[in-house]
Amino acid sequence: MKCDHLTASQPPGGAGATKVCVLFNPRAGSADRIEELRAALAADPRVTLRELGPDDDLGRAAGEAGTTYDVVAVAGGDGTVHTAINGLVTARARAALAVIPLGTGNDFCRTMAIPLDPVAAVALLRTGQPRAVDVAKLGGDRTGFMVNAATGGFSGRVAADVTPDLKAFWGPLAYLRGAVGTVTNPPQYRLTVRFDDGAPESFDALNVVVANARTAGGGTPVAPTANPEDGLLDVVVVRSAGALELSVVAARLMHGDYLGDENVVHRLARKVEIESHPALPVSIDGELDEGARFTFEVVPGALRVLAGPEYRARAEVERPLEEHEVPSVPKKGIGPRFFGLLGGALLLAKRTPGAALAGFAAALMILVFAWVARGVVGERWRDWDERVGTAARAGADWSGVAVAVTALGDAGPFAALVVVTVAVLVARRRYVDAAALLAVVGGVLILEGVLKPLFAVARPALPVPRHAAQGFSFPSGHALRAVGFFGYLGGMAVASAWRAWGRWGVAIGCAVLAGAVCWSRVYLGVHHPTDVIAGALAAGAWVATCLLGRHYAMDRMNGRG
Repeated sequence: MKCDHLTASQPPGGAGATKVCVLFNPRAGSADRIEELRAALAADPRVTLRELGPDDDLGRAAGEAGTTYDVVAVAGGDGTVHTAINGLVTARARAALAVIPLGTGNDFCRTMAIPLDPVAAVALLRTGQPRAVDVAKLGGDRTGFMVNAATGGFSGRVAADVTPDLKAFWGPLAYLRGAVGTVTNPPQYRLTVRFDDGAPESFDALNVVVANARTAGGGTPVAPTANPEDGLLDVVVVRSAGALELSVVAARLMHGDYLGDENVVHRLARKVEIESHPALPVSIDGELDEGARFTFEVVPGALRVLAGPEYRARAEVERPLEEHEVPSVPKKGIGPRFFGLLGGALLLAKRTPGAALAGFAAALMILVFAWVARGVVGERWRDWDERVGTAARAGADWSGVAVAVTALGDAGPFAALVVVTVAVLVARRRYVDAAALLAVVGGVLILEGVLKPLFAVARPALPVPRHAAQGFSFPSGHALRAVGFFGYLGGMAVASAWRAWGRWGVAIGCAVLAGAVCWSRVYLGVHHPTDVIAGALAAGAWVATCLLGRHYAMDRMNGRG
């Protein structure tokens, strides 16, 4: 082992000053990064830098340094951290662990809020606060200790497929790239799991996670609510299921809230025993292994770690939980929100395909019936349309109000309303609501686009037109859009947990706006009353279907489905 002492034997501050030993492989990372790291470390007079050669044992070096230094820092990835903590815990060293990330995943750093930039992480050698975190003692086909997470099955195969070349080229995305090849032929494992001293439980599983920290595979939130200081392990089993079911799980995983899914089992335990058939490929703190039996047992507070200033032992849930709702800690950023919206859409697609077809068929039947009725009764419908239209336009001149109201159903303003509403729902992480609204809008636009040219009904011919309108008259596109959009918002409000006056106040307001748009089309003379009624009824049938789908999807989202 080559030793390069960057400090005097007595660091500034006297005998009580913190002594830091940094262990790292000078061949890890790029040459530029290593030189930056050397310079940053050299600026700290308390640091002793030890460069490890290819024959040096990092675990032994960490254990030895841990008996004489206050802080042992390791520069590397999750595998390096794994080796170092095994050395420190085995030696019962008193030193705190610091991590300078040079790896691909750096998952333990993410939980401990350690900056992923290695030079920035050096600052924690001076400012980091030591936290007593748990480790897991391993048994069965793998012995030693674990500090981050073990991921087995599908994720174990993915980790095995992520070669050093893939890591070098793709960086943290290497794990996602590796999953692409594995997902075409997903594995299945028969697991027998014992939680603490309970009876064995059996699962047909795609994947299993035993986690002390929150992420694995380069930031994937495999255990988003894990607490590395609570004396418990988070165990997550993903059941084998169909492609669409697993797509929902995957989207929710990337968003960070998959623990409540009906195909996911989430337990907390101090000790976990897993037996697998066939043998289970696992990645333990980034180190690959395979075996038929593994045990994990918590050793509370066995390791002190220098954490970043934003570290929180307990993951912060962003909002109060509703009854039966499973806690989740969604990831931040545009990407996770996209996956959240995708998960919401997939939930709707999975839970309500029959209801969706029935609702769309009901809307079509309403329109076809109305069209046939117009043709059967002939003059009676035309006389009724004219009488109602004339009565609606009688009295004071409300043309200005009607033009302003009807604009809510025009293509441009309607699109803006939809985009803003979806953006607000996504920002508030109401992904099922946003997906169901998009389904409502898509459905009414399809009805309008297909059926108007199919029925080809001419617009009313007023002697003095009050408003310009193009295209066919039946069904009313404005009625379809307004009743679809405002009807869904009103139904969503009624189904919410708001106070009664708030729920019904919003619902009544939405009904008034939808009715006002329908009235404006007749008042302005651009639609027959029957055009508006048919459009409103068809949109209502489709909205009811989407609200039903939303209800079932929300049940599954919260683990009640």
